[in-house]
Amino acid sequence: MSEEKSIIVKTKEGVVETIQGASDITKALLDLVSGTLVGALKGTQSVGTEAASVVKDTIVGSVRGIAEVGQEVTLAVKGVIVGVVTGTKEVAESTLETIGESVSTLINTTSEVGGDLAKTAKGAMEGAIVAAKELGVSVTDATTQASTSIIKGVKEVGGELATTAKEILIGAAQAAKEVGEKAMDTISHTAGAVVKATAEVGGDVGSTVKGSMVGALQGAKEVGEKVMDTVSGTASSMIKATAQVGGDLATTAKNAVEGAIEGAKSIGVDTTEAASVAATSALRAAGDVSASAGEQVRNAVTGTIGGVKVVIKEPFK
Repeated sequence: MSEEKSIIVKTKEGVVETIQGASDITKALLDLVSGTLVGALKGTQSVGTEAASVVKDTIVGSVRGIAEVGQEVTLAVKGVIVGVVTGTKEVAESTLETIGESVSTLINTTSEVGGDLAKTAKGAMEGAIVAAKELGVSVTDATTQASTSIIKGVKEVGGELATTAKEILIGAAQAAKEVGEKAMDTISHTAGAVVKATAEVGGDVGSTVKGSMVGALQGAKEVGEKVMDTVSGTASSMIKATAQVGGDLATTAKNAVEGAIEGAKSIGVDTTEAASVAATSALRAAGDVSASAGEQVRNAVTGTIGGVKVVIKEPFK
């Protein structure tokens, strides 16, 4: 137990010192966490509970250090995730499960220290995508793993899922651009993964859908992606994800339109066009599920939503 505590304390102190003196916080924490794990894991079995405990304690110490400094949460968390993957890769085995378990520990510890869960979620998603490239694994699989861990963790500690979803999507967009992935595809896939994860933990899917769409628009704008194409792909992905978990397609469609309107306002683009694109894409995706699903969605998105008259563009296949 004393050894575990020493790892936590050592990492916490190192993080505080590093953040206060670094110009590139992400890189500095990546190096610190990676180095700490390499040194600690060399004295353990490369797999098993002992190694897992070392990784967990390193993350706990990192989060406590980040909380003590009280700034640059997203960049710091991103560095921690990538540092864990880099450090374990050198002396043990880094897998998608490593990413998922690391994200879970980050969320739980952030809650314990009263930190910003949404900003932690954003940094965790960014780190997961960058780490996926480091591992040479699918970014799509990594975003699914991270989304599931984040949503589950935030739900367990009583955090707000809508704001968390928004930040996850923004983080996904930024990280996708950083590693050379197509941001639009990463955004839409992540939105679907967030919806599925929310349904699986019994969260409020409607609010998560809305938050995800707002984040999708803001993320697309920030990385120079085509906003309306992103709205279309995101709405479609969330409808498909809802259908896969047996959820309420009408609720998802309406909230996707509401999110598109809110997101469009936040970035200064045409709210009527955003609402139309979201509704049309949701209807198209629902129609692919079944005729009755399409009818439910049509009823949900017809009329005025959020003060905007929704125009469905037809005909379409």
